[in-house]
Amino acid sequence: MRLRLLAAVSLAVAVTATIGAAPASAHGSDRADKPRTVVTTDMEQDDLASLIRYLLYTNEVDTEGIVYASGRFHWSGDGQGTEFFLPGREYSTPQTSWRWVGSTYIEDHVLPAYAAAYPNLRRHDSDYPSPAKLKSMIKLGNIEFEGEMAKDTPGSDLIRKLLLDNDKRPLYLQAWGGTSTIARALKSIESQYAGTRKWAAVQEKVSHKAVILASGFQDETYQDYIAPAWPGIRVEQLSAGYSTWGYNCNRGGQGNVRGLPADRVYFSGPWIRDNIQIGPYGSLYRSWLDGQSMPGDQLDIFGDPVLAPGGWCKPLAPYDFLSEGDNVAFNPLLRTGIEDPANPLLGGWGGRATQTTTSPDLWTMASTEVDATGTPVANLTTLRWAAAAQNDFAARIQWTLTPSYRDGNHAPSVQVRGKDSVRARPGSTVSLSARTSDPDHDRVTTSWWQYREEGTYPGAVPVSAGGTVHVPADAVRGQTISVIVQGTDDGQFPLTRYDRVTITVS
Repeated sequence: MRLRLLAAVSLAVAVTATIGAAPASAHGSDRADKPRTVVTTDMEQDDLASLIRYLLYTNEVDTEGIVYASGRFHWSGDGQGTEFFLPGREYSTPQTSWRWVGSTYIEDHVLPAYAAAYPNLRRHDSDYPSPAKLKSMIKLGNIEFEGEMAKDTPGSDLIRKLLLDNDKRPLYLQAWGGTSTIARALKSIESQYAGTRKWAAVQEKVSHKAVILASGFQDETYQDYIAPAWPGIRVEQLSAGYSTWGYNCNRGGQGNVRGLPADRVYFSGPWIRDNIQIGPYGSLYRSWLDGQSMPGDQLDIFGDPVLAPGGWCKPLAPYDFLSEGDNVAFNPLLRTGIEDPANPLLGGWGGRATQTTTSPDLWTMASTEVDATGTPVANLTTLRWAAAAQNDFAARIQWTLTPSYRDGNHAPSVQVRGKDSVRARPGSTVSLSARTSDPDHDRVTTSWWQYREEGTYPGAVPVSAGGTVHVPADAVRGQTISVIVQGTDDGQFPLTRYDRVTITVS
């Protein structure tokens, strides 16, 4: 985000709504403005649910590849009857494959449904990639065994090519399963250039360019190869976000957090059934006891009311939220107004991460933030954004069914007036304002709040709903206070966007 300084302490106190109709793609379709990314996935039901959501946001990111990959829970085998075994896994004897749903599942099941929805999606944003373009991106990675990175694959070749090309943007490599395909791409680069005059420059370029967004380390290739061989690559371990988006079992699941009772509805069966699992595209989504399963995965019993109670994850009510654990890997890239994938310290729908080690350059998602009363809440890092994210998802599911732009809901925009970095003395008052607009002529309601974890001032700061901030008298020079303004429209599914002001104590 912008970090320009502002000498003045006060801004006009007003929120002006500028209402005008504009197509959703008016934000601009220049690829250079979008985060560049590759998805690697082992395509279990959890990944399928995340993919259904992710494809509805491909208008906002520059997707360069969707790559099948293995992990500890899913691998294809080599087709030659070779047995594989590692201790501490779900299997107790050697296996020739494990829970593999097939190497064309996306092409056979997901893309046809996307293709049916594509004409409608383009009415809402012309930046959606065509089904043919998406199909051209799908590659097979290192899928045969957990952690196998001994040979090049079409998926690893694609990642290698992207890392070496002349595009200056970061390449966000999403690891929804294991990191072996990513590791193979890096190993291939090392094998080609190590020991040559170009190696130092290539290593620096790739280390600066690659960012690995991992929903968890689901094989040993990060620990055994990537971390020691490529310590300069930023890797974000985001599994703390499972507390919101991971498997929802009878163990105090999503939305059951003190202080957020209103958000529980967005994980409930009636809401999921009525707003997400609808139409040809949305019906592919997975929820509890919905009667669905993925062929080839003998442990996918989540949709079966008879078998599910005997599984490791005890079922909730029919159609209750099940799992989208890999959302944590792409939520940091989505356009919300406060996203900044280059700075994991800043929060948003993707949570907020802190640096664990500098070499290797490892970041870990924060697992705890404080609520409005200052009480630590274990999964507030991502759950505080859940209602907005779920309404946004539901609105886009409606786009798949709605051929008319005016019949859909589209996100407002919110922008702080003036500079977004302010200097203020202890004990002073800062008055902030923002302008909003909405392409559907909806009314946009704004509110302001302190994002305590983003700032370095350790306590609560009074912030009025209208944007007046009272800088504490005990604030110390150099401390910062982060203030978020959010604007929510009044459409069928209320959509929310944000902006940020950083106040530095002078």
